[in-house]
Amino acid sequence: MVSEDEVAREAFEKAATIMLILGVDGTVQRINDHGCAVLGYDRAELLGTDWFETVVPEESDVGLQAVLEDVKENDEADVHENVVRTADGEIRHVKWHVSGLRDDADKVTHLLVSGSDITDRIETECRLRRYEQAVESSTNLLAAVDREYRYVLTNHRYRDLYGIDEGVPADERLADVLGSERFEAIKPYVDRALAGESVEYETERTRPDGEQRSFHVRYFPLEDADGTIQGAVASLRDVTERRARERERRETMETFEGLFDGINDAVFVHRLDGQFLAVNETACQRLGYDEGELLGMTPWDLDVDEAVRKIDDRIETIREEGGVTFETVHVGKDGEQIPVEITSSLVTYFGETAILSVARDITDRKERERQLRREIDRLAEFADVISHDLRNPLNVAQGRLALLGEDCGSEHLEPIERALDRMEGIVEDTLTLARQGETVGETEPVRVADIVGQCWDAVATGTATLEITEEFTIRADHDRLRHVFENLFRNAVEHSSTSSDSQARQDAVEHGGETVTVRVGRCEAGFYVMDDGQGIDSEHRESVFEPGFSTLEHGTGFGLTIVRQIAEAHGWAVTVADAESGGARFEFADVEVIE
Repeated sequence: MVSEDEVAREAFEKAATIMLILGVDGTVQRINDHGCAVLGYDRAELLGTDWFETVVPEESDVGLQAVLEDVKENDEADVHENVVRTADGEIRHVKWHVSGLRDDADKVTHLLVSGSDITDRIETECRLRRYEQAVESSTNLLAAVDREYRYVLTNHRYRDLYGIDEGVPADERLADVLGSERFEAIKPYVDRALAGESVEYETERTRPDGEQRSFHVRYFPLEDADGTIQGAVASLRDVTERRARERERRETMETFEGLFDGINDAVFVHRLDGQFLAVNETACQRLGYDEGELLGMTPWDLDVDEAVRKIDDRIETIREEGGVTFETVHVGKDGEQIPVEITSSLVTYFGETAILSVARDITDRKERERQLRREIDRLAEFADVISHDLRNPLNVAQGRLALLGEDCGSEHLEPIERALDRMEGIVEDTLTLARQGETVGETEPVRVADIVGQCWDAVATGTATLEITEEFTIRADHDRLRHVFENLFRNAVEHSSTSSDSQARQDAVEHGGETVTVRVGRCEAGFYVMDDGQGIDSEHRESVFEPGFSTLEHGTGFGLTIVRQIAEAHGWAVTVADAESGGARFEFADVEVIE
């Protein structure tokens, strides 16, 4: 017959949990086979060892004395969880039941310990917590339902959208939360997910506050470990802002394309190797190619032969400086040559570095330039006629007048001499005017103080004085700049007299007349020439630069016209205003001042 002790011993050994008996000092007295298997030790390795030093990590030690005190004071067994370290270093989670074994005197002599390995449960709970954290922190709206359309999971974003209280709706179905109409609309998609499909589409949803939002919706199956479909998961991604950006980009692109094709200039976008990436309608119409043909071409295919060799240098300039403006000639499909002015800039085109070139048809401008050149040539011919056909008889008349003065004296000789001198002045001014209208080509640095001094010495200035307020250098055509200063100095001296009598004005030139001071200095945009004479009436300021305009009886009216034409030939702008001292101030802008 089996004794009660033998039954207890057999139950101890065959228990499916860790069973061990510890002495009150923590030494292992007995341990069953399952305990040895879980811990990875032979029984002999554990018997007699300190349990807490051998298998319990220091940070997980609950304290032997605390356990003993608890067992002594309470009839119920101590229950706690901690971790143990196996023989190979693995950490296992165990839930312990501890009770005391007492002697006849009711003194606790041993501890009976039973432990259940809960490692898998703990790891599962950790995974679930991580999963729940991931679900809650997801930027998508997430929900899962079972095959009966009951909620099994929702995250806070989903609950916010539908106004659901915190947590999964207990025993609530989709129709309860969404309403029957919405449920019937999405049910086909849920059913397809329950059948194993993944479904995607976009839709609109209205938040509880009435705000309309756009969502990309995806339904997919919810499967267990063996692949059995347990339900369906809905993932809603808010794409409201993305749609707005796409709409904005689309509208911007439509606007760009409208401008691109609507501009009257030809527009080309090409790679740095020259391959065209985009062309507008004007380019196609002007050159006679369709869009497909042009997109298969390069700038080398459009320029005239003599301009092709410059393309590589221009592309390199654009790479280094960011842009360039130049003139060239395009050749159309029918062979027509079209002069163009091109402004090219370095741009980013759909993420690729490219060159944007805007080509303006300058055919009309070139024709006007040719007409202007012909007019200039005719004017030069006219000037030669004046110089040759008028100067010779004028010189004869002046010579005869000199001889006549030697033979007799007459009060009529001096007026005749003045008239002939005025005629000579008109000839000289007309010749100068005809030759100063051409565009200035080569320029050089000119020290203003030097040229002003030379011009002052070359003009009859009488008692007038010159002041140069500062020394500076400009870039100009030296010979043409002399005409500017000489005419301005002569104009200041001639207008210095307050008398309206023509003879008095003539005396102002010959003898200085009333003393006038002329100042030359630098201003923000260039330089100025001003005097302290009588100035120019405001009603005449728009007219003083017109050919033939003069307030003097003996003046030719060409002096200031020559000044303006020389300034414009340099690319300068000249204006007249009151000087600080009350005279006239001529100011030249857009001048390249070197120092």
